[in-house]
Amino acid sequence: MYNPSVLIISKRQELAFKYKKILKLLLADTVLVDNLSDGMGEIKKNKFEFIIVSDTVEENIKGFIKKVRILTYNFRPTIIAVSKSAELSDKLELLDAGADDFLSEAMPNKEFRARLNAHIRRHVESLTNPLTGFLEERLTRKTLDKVLEKGENTSIILVCINNITNYREIYGEIAMEKVLQTTGAIISSALTKDDTIGHIGQNEFLIFTNIYKSEKLAEFLTFAFDNVLKRFYNDSDFSSNFTMTKTNSKEEKRAHLMNLSAAVIETKGEDYKNTEDVIQSLFNLIKPLKDSDKSSYIVDRPKLYESEKNKILIMETDEALGLLIETSCKINGYRAKNCRSYENFIECIKDFKPHLIILDYGKNNEYKGLEALEDAKKIYDEYNLKMPYVIFSTDILDKKSILSKGADFYLPKPYDIQTLINTIEDFLK
Repeated sequence: MYNPSVLIISKRQELAFKYKKILKLLLADTVLVDNLSDGMGEIKKNKFEFIIVSDTVEENIKGFIKKVRILTYNFRPTIIAVSKSAELSDKLELLDAGADDFLSEAMPNKEFRARLNAHIRRHVESLTNPLTGFLEERLTRKTLDKVLEKGENTSIILVCINNITNYREIYGEIAMEKVLQTTGAIISSALTKDDTIGHIGQNEFLIFTNIYKSEKLAEFLTFAFDNVLKRFYNDSDFSSNFTMTKTNSKEEKRAHLMNLSAAVIETKGEDYKNTEDVIQSLFNLIKPLKDSDKSSYIVDRPKLYESEKNKILIMETDEALGLLIETSCKINGYRAKNCRSYENFIECIKDFKPHLIILDYGKNNEYKGLEALEDAKKIYDEYNLKMPYVIFSTDILDKKSILSKGADFYLPKPYDIQTLINTIEDFLK
């Protein structure tokens, strides 16, 4: 789902936070300022899609709106004026100055949210491809800008329909549009509300998704496309596994059938300089797949996975013991991290992506270690991923119960550190 960018200008903090809370429900990214001067500065730095300006500011918002219209001629944001006044003359004055809507402060929250949602919906629909239902390239690039700016772990998938130009030459424009519609439906069926997809070309798309499901998603899309390919061709072309395109003479040129290729990378903001750097990296990655007879995908594994299984996550609340284990692992050539807190355990897993976990039982009567193991299993099951090896350290004499919960190795305390290192080597060698 696309997250629009909104600038809120209001001197009254409680009003600004009310608007921000409503916009958060609409999945919008918001920036708050309390005066028009700072608002103008933000507009010069960012291409906001929506600007909400309240007459609680002391300056003249009519003149401000006129200036914004001149300043933003090349990307034209939706400007919504908010006022405590209900006078018709005040409404008309701001609408004539260039505001797209006028809302009263006294308006109920539900109506205010519905009005904003209508503006956002119209904005996105106006920049959505009518064939696929995906965002047009402008919003796709803006989404990529936001991903890089936030610096969060995100997987980006480049999806290309290859040989579609040859297909159009033979079967025509309407048939090609049917291919795009069908492909759009297939991809949309596999995405969730947390995913975003948009065009980067007519038959090339970017998907922004979770790092834990990106490879499975790429695998599904290539499989699904090959399974519907037959419906796009006549029996003769499909059984021959090629088509013939006409040249300027009597000769015919052999052309491959269409296929779908996908390239997957994981990005943090600091990994790439800018939007073009990301796009170029994806196209370089996908290039070898272009001439394939079948749909296929490729994953930039150096970023998504370590080439060696050497990452160890330690969940040990005893600071001294945790440091000893972490140091010993590093001395023996492993990458190690101690989480120290059961509350942050799942976040540590998502961030560190370990190959092996050393998990302490915790206090006798709290079962936090077992609960943490259950939570970890749910995460890996949800994304259909293999659970890392789990070495469960404990002074509780309940081997069967602990191993039945999914631990791979029962390690009673106190234990010798070298015994632990030998066990790690046995699992990861």
